[in-house]
Amino acid sequence: MFSALLQAFAPLQANPVVRPPFTLSDGVTLFWHTIRHFARYSFERLPYLLVGTVVFAVFWLLGRLIRRLLGDLATRSDRVDPMLADLVGRLASTGVLIFGFLAACVVIFPSFKPGDIIAGLGITTVAVGFAFKDILQNFFAGVLILWRRPFHLGDQIKMKDFEGTVEAINMRSTRLRTYSGERIIIPNGEVYTGIVQVRTAFADRRVQFEISIAPDSSIEAARTALVQALAALREVNDSPAPEVLVTQFDESAVLLRVLLWCPSRQAQVNEALNQALEAARQALQEAGIRLASVHTVLHVLPEKTNPRVA
Repeated sequence: MFSALLQAFAPLQANPVVRPPFTLSDGVTLFWHTIRHFARYSFERLPYLLVGTVVFAVFWLLGRLIRRLLGDLATRSDRVDPMLADLVGRLASTGVLIFGFLAACVVIFPSFKPGDIIAGLGITTVAVGFAFKDILQNFFAGVLILWRRPFHLGDQIKMKDFEGTVEAINMRSTRLRTYSGERIIIPNGEVYTGIVQVRTAFADRRVQFEISIAPDSSIEAARTALVQALAALREVNDSPAPEVLVTQFDESAVLLRVLLWCPSRQAQVNEALNQALEAARQALQEAGIRLASVHTVLHVLPEKTNPRVA
């Protein structure tokens, strides 16, 4: 491309100034010759420029058409992820646009050879790869996430200390909306290589809470009252049925763990736990089951006397 530009501007040296422009008149003459030859060359290349612009515009429209067709395909088919279709459409559109730019350069500068640029991309590609290693890692991780689809848009996931609803999966990061209304942006490389807990992978999930009852209370009566109370709730699933397990006991309390199944969305889980706790408290009161009392024990250590102080 650079050789083509040098050949194109070769006519500018047709009437060179023999000696340096030591005077103002020589400088004006050199400037005028330069402007005149530049205008003449631009006028001669104007048809090629117009044709090259038309060629580039055609490829630009073709790229947009391909991207729109892929988007429509994702909309009509349930088997194609919309985010993956958008990513493939962007890549295809960019490829078509680059090819159109090279074709326009060949039309405008006939001596231009695209192979020269492709041959020079070897060392440049290696340098760019090292400079943008993290960006490329996140990009390919995003492609794999969209291709393998471990979770979808709208799923509620937990990764490390972050939990929320998946809003978007783009080429660089995955965007979450937390339950408190905050936005979390996680690089795709960490999402793909890390441990991700998909809360809504299934329609239902199990939740639990614990209750401490007095040691002299009947465990079987408490279990029966809790199971019947939870089974009557609309927010709690009938199958699997609620369970009550004894996990710990001592002279001060018996610890009961209550297990129940409910829809997996976080809002539904919160509502189920709220209704379950209220129902459990009322059921234990009606059954005459006392909750364990909280005792605070203070140990007073005797003061140590210093034999040196007398």
